[in-house]
Amino acid sequence: MSSRLGTNEQRTPVHEVYHPLYNNRDKFIVLVTGGRGSGKSFEVARFLERLTFEKNRKILFTRYTLVSASKSIIPEVEDKIERDGTSEYFKVTKDRIINKYTGSELMFMGILASSGNQTAKLKSIQGVSVFVCDEAEEWRSEEDYDKMVLSIRTKGIQNMVIVVMNPASTSHFIYQKYIKDTHRIEYIDGVPVQISTHPNVLHIHTTYLDNLEYLSKEFLQEVEDIKLNNPSKYERVVIGRWADTNEGAIFKNYSTIDAIPSYIGNCSVALDFGYTNDPTAGVLCAVHGNTLYLDEICYATHMGSRDIIKTLRPYSALDVTADSADPRLIDELRAGGLRVTPVRKGAGSIIAGINKMLDMNIVVTSRSKNIIYELDNYCWAKDKDGNYVNEPIDENNHAMDAVRYFVLRFILGWGDTERKRDYTGVF
Repeated sequence: MSSRLGTNEQRTPVHEVYHPLYNNRDKFIVLVTGGRGSGKSFEVARFLERLTFEKNRKILFTRYTLVSASKSIIPEVEDKIERDGTSEYFKVTKDRIINKYTGSELMFMGILASSGNQTAKLKSIQGVSVFVCDEAEEWRSEEDYDKMVLSIRTKGIQNMVIVVMNPASTSHFIYQKYIKDTHRIEYIDGVPVQISTHPNVLHIHTTYLDNLEYLSKEFLQEVEDIKLNNPSKYERVVIGRWADTNEGAIFKNYSTIDAIPSYIGNCSVALDFGYTNDPTAGVLCAVHGNTLYLDEICYATHMGSRDIIKTLRPYSALDVTADSADPRLIDELRAGGLRVTPVRKGAGSIIAGINKMLDMNIVVTSRSKNIIYELDNYCWAKDKDGNYVNEPIDENNHAMDAVRYFVLRFILGWGDTERKRDYTGVF
């Protein structure tokens, strides 16, 4: 057995399903997935603690949003240290854990901070040999992920990227990169689960069935109830099968196409503004009969007026329907030659726009990865009893908001944007 598993009698035993993680010597990408109660976070934290006993290890642990490592993930790792009986070897600060015996360190940072996206700062940290992308289902930007992965290149030591996540929709970039075209099917409790066979990936997938001795009877009863009453949820949430759409997704029926047909001349640009944490989403929209065509133009953070003008210059002959939240920005876009009309959002406009979109056949170009992701993951909210309500969750909706502005203006036929309109009860 690998020395990473150790021979210290005080060390807690590692479940055999995780032995490949310790024995890995050649796979750069380690994908650790699992459903609810699988224990994957526990096992990865324990592996990282033990990995610090190798010399010259600098491990960067990230979550897309990590407000306070000292109150969240660091206590989890400290628990593993105490279980292994190795507390005397470690020094713990507010954002890192240092192995005093080897000098190796485990750093904890978030991609998003109050000052904005930290990708550039994180990838400039010298000597990182292990990059941990935890709760990767929250990561939306493949570009940010790729930048971090390409920065892991320390010489003279094994480099690794460890991706930890609950399987999400098949439109997520992790599935697209490592599983879509290279996988086998493994049946777990009768559920077909996609396991990566990518040549550069070690994929470990676990479920609550691998962790039974540590789960409460209340948890197990809840799982049995879900299995009996909601088989689809059991497959996706408990077993961890990658699904085509998220549970509660608003837009469950759409199709893809290579490009918007050239014979459709009724096109317009829809724009939703973002900046620091939220992306600016630009969508080319077209209508033919009852079919709504969508093509992604842009989807990025930190886009100022000059960036937007440059990006939309090829579409300058088209009308641009935009969010009304930033009149100054709209004036700058107009000064840059864009034909921008703001949509003033009235009471009930969100549901009115969504309902109209649900009445239409939505067709999106296959290159529009972020639009497809939002279609799969823009979900209805739930009430306190867990029942879906007629109100969307305010996330995964930047491109959807842009499209909704287009729908309000051109399909619902409201052209007067200088006054708010009450859409309550329209449908």
